[in-house]
Amino acid sequence: MTRIKLAPNVEFKMDINLDNITDSSRDYDVQQHKVEIIQEFEKRLSQVFPEGFKIDSMDFGLDKQH
Repeated sequence: MTRIKLAPNVEFKMDINLDNITDSSRDYDVQQHKVEIIQEFEKRLSQVFPEGFKIDSMDFGLDKQH
């Protein structure tokens, strides 16, 4: 088995319940839940990529197109 390294520029969409956040909330309000969002995202990634992953940076906000 050969282990490779991938470094794609990717956008993910994620459904998550956040207190006091609605479709009309501002991105600033969403970003106040940074810890919860990153923990949930990393939990999901670790289930798909148990070999590991590294996140250099992350931007997020509401998906206005759903």
